[in-house]
Amino acid sequence: SLIRAKLNFYPPTNKVLEHDMHIDYDFPHKGAIYYVNDNDGYTVLKGKHKIKSEANSLLLFDPSEPHNSTSCTDAKGRINININYF
Repeated sequence: SLIRAKLNFYPPTNKVLEHDMHIDYDFPHKGAIYYVNDNDGYTVLKGKHKIKSEANSLLLFDPSEPHNSTSCTDAKGRINININYF
């Protein structure tokens, strides 16, 4: 069952900037991030694990755990699709 689906576009910056850690919702559910394009940005899970933004790849994770995204420097923007579901 779908909770939310959204497209994220992060414009390029001069250096890769990490956004603030957050959780999507404070109840148990599932999450997926589909990376649309290649770039030097990444997703950080629980402040430890960096997942590269590689085109046509999918990250399945627990979005009720802390995570954050970044900007990129080597593309016209960082694009991903974020899905929250049960």
